Parts: sequence; C-alpha cells; structure tokens
Amino acid sequence: MYFPAAFQVLFLALLAAFGWGMNLRLLSRAGVKVRPVLQLAQLPTTHADIDWVDDGLYGNVFRLAAVLSGIASIGWILCAMTRDPAIQTAITLLTYIVIIFVLVVPRRILCYTMRRQFLGLLARIVKPSMTDPVCLADVVMADILTSCARMFADLFLVGCQFGKFIWPKRFGADLSASQGGLSALVQFVRDRHEQDACTSSGMTGMLLVCVPYGFRLRQCINEYLKAAPGSSDARRHMANAIKYASSFPVIALSATQRQVTVDGIMETKYSDWALHAAFGLWVAAVGFNSLYSFYWDVAFDWNLGHSSSGWKISDLIAPVDDKPPVDMSDTFVESPADALQDDTLSESTLPSTRRDFPWMLRPCLRFASHKLYYIAMALDFLLRVAWTMKLSSYIQIDTMAYGAFWLNALEIYRRWQWSFLRIEKETAL
Repeated sequence: MYFPAAFQVLFLALLAAFGWGMNLRLLSRAGVKVRPVLQLAQLPTTHADIDWVDDGLYGNVFRLAAVLSGIASIGWILCAMTRDPAIQTAITLLTYIVIIFVLVVPRRILCYTMRRQFLGLLARIVKPSMTDPVCLADVVMADILTSCARMFADLFLVGCQFGKFIWPKRFGADLSASQGGLSALVQFVRDRHEQDACTSSGMTGMLLVCVPYGFRLRQCINEYLKAAPGSSDARRHMANAIKYASSFPVIALSATQRQVTVDGIMETKYSDWALHAAFGLWVAAVGFNSLYSFYWDVAFDWNLGHSSSGWKISDLIAPVDDKPPVDMSDTFVESPADALQDDTLSESTLPSTRRDFPWMLRPCLRFASHKLYYIAMALDFLLRVAWTMKLSSYIQIDTMAYGAFWLNALEIYRRWQWSFLRIEKETAL
C-alpha cells in the first residue's frame, strides 16, 4: 500500500487534532468548562467579541480537522493512482501548500478564531521569553508537541524530498564524467548519492527532536524563576525541568547508536567496548527518563497517589508548604483552580470529596469509575516504555510494516488520555 512518510506525518497530526477535539467534547459533557481551565481568556490572541463557549470550541476543532483530513485524503488518493515518483512528489507538495494556506489564511472563514488562537499558542511556545506568564494552554500544547517530536525529524526529510524535487541539481552529486572507463563509475556514484539523499535526518533530525523538549524546559525554568525561592512550587518546577532535560541524553545516545549502525551491523571503525558502553548509558538514560516521567504523570500532572493518612507520592519531591508562598512575579496569572471558583461550575457538576477513597487515587474525583484511573496509569506506563523502542537502534522498528507509524499513533493516544486527566485534575482540586 502506498503510504509514504509525508502522508504519515499529516495523518498523525490530524489524529492528534481529532483527539484534542474528543478531549474537549468529553470534558464538556462531563460538565467541565474548558475555557477557564485552559486560561484561554488570558491569552493575548483572544478578543473580547469572541464567543468562547466550549461547544463552539470542540466543534471548531472537529470542523477544521475534517476539512484538513479531506485535503490530505484527496492528495493521498491522487498519489496512489499514479506510479510516477515525480508526479507523486508534486501532488504531495501541493497538498502541503494547500493545508498550510488553510491554516494561515487571514480571512474570517473556516474557524478563523480557533486558527488564530492555535497560531498564537505556537508563537507563545516558540518565543524565548522568561517573563511572560505560562498558561495551562501553553503547557498542554507544548506537551502535545513533545509527543510529536519524532514527526519533526520526519518533516525535515519531507522538506528535503521537496527540495530535491524543486532543485534537483543541488541534491545531486557534483561529478563530471571522465574519459574512458571511469564514466560508469561516476554514474554509479551519482546514482548512489541521489538514492541516499533525504533518507536519514542525521544530526539535524536529532536537534529537531530536541526542539519540543527545549520549549517545555524553557517554560519550567520560567515558572521556577517566578516562584518564591525555596518554596514547594520552586522545587516542583525545577524537578519538572530535570524531567524534560533528561530527554536530551536519550535522544543524543539514540542518534549516536544509529550513526554507528548500518542495517543492524556495527561499523568496524568503532570498537565493541565503546558501543557497549554507549548502549549501557542509553539503557540507564531511558530507564530514568521513562520511570521519572511516569511518576510525574501520576503524582503531579494527574495528582494521584494519595493515601488515607494525607501523604501523597508527590511529597517525595515537592511536599506542600505549610504556608502558601508569596508570588514573586510581576504579572499575576489566575490559576485554573481559582478560575473555577467563579460561577463557572455549578454545585451539581463539582466533584465530591471523600474521606475513604480507592488506593493510589485521590479524595476528589470527577469521574465515578475508579477503573478509568487505574487503566490510564497502566497504559501510561506501558506506552512510555514502548515509546523508547522508536528511539533504539537495536530494535529496528522502521523495518516493520508501518511500525514507526503505529508507534507514533500509540504515543498520540497516550498524550490524549494524559490531556484528558490533566484537565480533569484541575477541576477536581
């Protein structure tokens, strides 16, 4: 089946968009007012005349994702109907151009408000500022980008293919045929060079994979600098920054192993002991990052792991202060929990607090089904471990039939359930 990397990236991004729309839909049906929780009203790109009702929010996400899915599907079908690689590349390039145009067109058509909000969020995440307030929408969007990190490297290869199609001479070997029998050798080298072009992202791909984690790391440092020195919030933000910083050794060691591996066979110019040492460091880095990230999801992002005595697993890193710290930042940002103290939620939709609650959960739960939380924790652990398979050079995921695509899809699902409980936690505080 014709399903190249260029369309895999598109459909994975659209899968993430539909998942986000489903999050908004389910939370809205559960009585959660997503607008104040995500602090959308505090973003500079929000205008006073915009109706930010939650029904319109998830409806616009579904509408825009459906239009973009239609464009991507048409391009994919047209590519599958032809066998000419040049025509396929041209259709793929045109598909990308149309999708980008739909997203950035400055006209009040096709979910203009939501598109403006989305682009504004991306601009806030990319902006290297240590003074701007960090809203929950910024955090959720940046975390979603970390789940799409591998797609950044894939997009680089897609752009390389487009460049090879538009400027073929720049991607071909600069070789001139010599006299005699060397002409065949020159032609062989030229053909091999063209075949190898845009097949591996190399060091550039490694840096692109690091970019989303860098965005999230900057947000954590920003919040740490604004917290009171020595407070529980300061320790929490620093510990969170360490979590994202621990991703860089995993990515770097994975890229290093890939560079010294050819079809699963080690190159002889590297000694065996050095490769084994690199693999050992990679295992240690993966183990720390995966377990630490899982712990953070449960303890902080979902605020689970409470005991009946009042102790919770988040106290291992950042026990709550006896007195709330004084906000040291110049700009006050209302927390999602504070925003919900208004008339946002009625008493009938507020979660109930219980003294007796299931093991490893919390006293205040919005959803009555306790199995939902246990299943989410189990799947989060399994999928975080499985995600490391994509980074390993010893496990050849790319050689399996669309193995990388399905592994990326599983990571998008993990991020979907993470976002769902991340927002639910804010309404249950």
